[in-house]
Amino acid sequence: MPATKKPAAKPARKALLAPHKENDRLIRRITDSLDVAQADLGKLRGSVGSGVTDLRRDLAKLLRDARRHAQKLGTATRKDLERLQKDMASAAKIKPGARKAAPSRNSSAKAATKRKAAAKRKTR
Repeated sequence: MPATKKPAAKPARKALLAPHKENDRLIRRITDSLDVAQADLGKLRGSVGSGVTDLRRDLAKLLRDARRHAQKLGTATRKDLERLQKDMASAAKIKPGARKAAPSRNSSAKAATKRKAAAKRKTR
């Protein structure tokens, strides 16, 4: 008895998830780099002069904001990719020849005119 083959849905699923994984990996790299920069900035605390502390605080705030924005960017792009995949899947389900073309107004008007003309010819 021959073995039944399973459908190749898993490779297609992996191909759909690839952009998500790549995006998550890039955002994680960015946030990790910002974490390291923020930790290194904290180490500079005691070794800088009094005039530089304001700059250090501003830079620390900038790093915190950049990290927060990077996380927001990651979630926004993830949602966009999911919406795009959903739209593409729904578009793939619609068959191009499945729709019936609705008769246009001009064709029905022309048909009515032809019927009237034929009726006039009969009465003559």
